[in-house]
Amino acid sequence: MKHCFKILFFFIFLFGLLKGYGQTPLISQPFVATNFFNPATVGFGTNNQFQTFYRNQFSGVGDPFKTIGVGVDFALFKNEDNDGFNNFGIGFQGVSEQVLNGILQTNEITLSLANRVFFNKNKTSFFSIGISSTFLSKSIDRNALTFGDQYNSGRLFNSSSLETIGNFPNKFSTNAGVMYSFVSPNVFLQLGASTFYINRSSNLLNNGNVNQSFQMITTLNYEHRLIEENTFFIHADYQQRLESEFFYTGGAIGLPIYSRDDLQNKFYIGCFYRSNDAIIPYVGLLFNKYKIGLTYDIYQNGMTMSNLHPQTIEFNLSTYLGRNISKNLKSIFN
Repeated sequence: MKHCFKILFFFIFLFGLLKGYGQTPLISQPFVATNFFNPATVGFGTNNQFQTFYRNQFSGVGDPFKTIGVGVDFALFKNEDNDGFNNFGIGFQGVSEQVLNGILQTNEITLSLANRVFFNKNKTSFFSIGISSTFLSKSIDRNALTFGDQYNSGRLFNSSSLETIGNFPNKFSTNAGVMYSFVSPNVFLQLGASTFYINRSSNLLNNGNVNQSFQMITTLNYEHRLIEENTFFIHADYQQRLESEFFYTGGAIGLPIYSRDDLQNKFYIGCFYRSNDAIIPYVGLLFNKYKIGLTYDIYQNGMTMSNLHPQTIEFNLSTYLGRNISKNLKSIFN
């Protein structure tokens, strides 16, 4: 039965790789929210996991953009016969993006499945593949539109409007990803990539007109133990989106925090850079079952030269559901 499931999963993965439709959020802590960007990561931590993030973007110029995400993933077929390790994982993610206090809203619900293959007897090295399916819904509060590009008596003032999104409010999408992972008492490493096919409504009046383009994300996560319990980590990713193409890179130092039960608790401080956009200081806390992160985007573009002083604050919280029994490195990534 398990072999039949693997064969079925393989063909579903190939279909998702050949024809995928998906979108992903833009956040400043993708290294602790990997389930939202690559379905190959779901269900493979030491324990089941819960993740959430809140991003208030450009809050210094009103309340133009908010993003809220919630995700949970579980191990499948985990039992004593395979020494407590699982080959399959499942995850659920929900993302809500709200523009101008909810005038324009995009809500997404995603189901992800992943499978992995171990490369050694200790099961510290493995390769995983994943697919996901997303339901997207867009809505517009017409009564709150007060600018020139608005709807009036059944007609548009000009040839471009957010109103056209209302013609295609709902969509289904899929995406696919791969990931290589290695973990030991001193090292945690992840190398991955995911592909999407973006399918979005255009703002033009032409009915049925959509913006379509491939999106690609590649990711590197690496954390290494230094002297005693001190660690440092590096994260880098490259994202090719419909709107832009950029890389995001940086790192942080992990300083141990005393705990009677767990000597791997750490306080992180570091900085990241998003190309041609922002420098992003970061502080994080890895304590018992919880991972907490806070970032602040310092923008480098033309907005900071005007009278507008935008600021973006992002908060991330993750926790695992169970006991941490692994002797390997307790990383901010896992």
